[in-house]
Amino acid sequence: MDDSVERLKQALCDGGKILSYKGLNESFGHISARFPGKEKCLITTRGALAFVKPDEIEEVDFEGNKLTKNSPGGAPNEVFLHSEVYKARPEVMAIARTQSPWCEIFGIRMEPVKPVHDFGAILMGETALFDEPMLADIGRVGKEMVKRLGRKNAILLRGNGNVVVGRSVEEAVVRAVFLDESARLSYLARTLGEDAVRYFDKHEVETHGMALTRPDRIQRAWENWRQLATAGFRSSPAGPISTYPKIIN
Repeated sequence: MDDSVERLKQALCDGGKILSYKGLNESFGHISARFPGKEKCLITTRGALAFVKPDEIEEVDFEGNKLTKNSPGGAPNEVFLHSEVYKARPEVMAIARTQSPWCEIFGIRMEPVKPVHDFGAILMGETALFDEPMLADIGRVGKEMVKRLGRKNAILLRGNGNVVVGRSVEEAVVRAVFLDESARLSYLARTLGEDAVRYFDKHEVETHGMALTRPDRIQRAWENWRQLATAGFRSSPAGPISTYPKIIN
């Protein structure tokens, strides 16, 4: 098999370890990558992301057909979250589907996460919203989600996690991690009052976002987290959500 495909498979496995290390996925969630030169994608299995192996990576075409079964559970059910994005957004090369608990708070409220710090600007703007908790195991849900996503780089699904896109597996995963961080910081800042929050303006988002999407910046974060995850570390949580005060409206 082409070396580029093998590298993508390894990147998907490493990305799964990173998202697990960061606490963004437990037994659920998946990552995919556009298959070079084909109308299909590579995607992680239904198993826990931390333990997916390269030879277990599955293939799904852009019509949502599962083409392989290299693992006991095969490809995840929500293939249309991936296939419909790849059809609509040719520049997207990878997708991370996570259950970030901090993003979930905003998804439940149907409120976008906005950049409040430099790393959050990597999303190049606020998230889109999809008022639909149903799993995207049917084409209709995937198509509707893509309409809501538009040209943005992340979307919150009400009560059902989020989807983040990137121009590489590394970028999608790093964006997913910093999206979670943005949601956490926004929540905490708002406990001090809404007027305590200074969201990044358009110029700040563009300036910081363009700098952070440089390949060397992406790789710096990716490699640090990959080594920590591979060594068996678990990212220290900022504290259980229950310990934080209520948001002041």
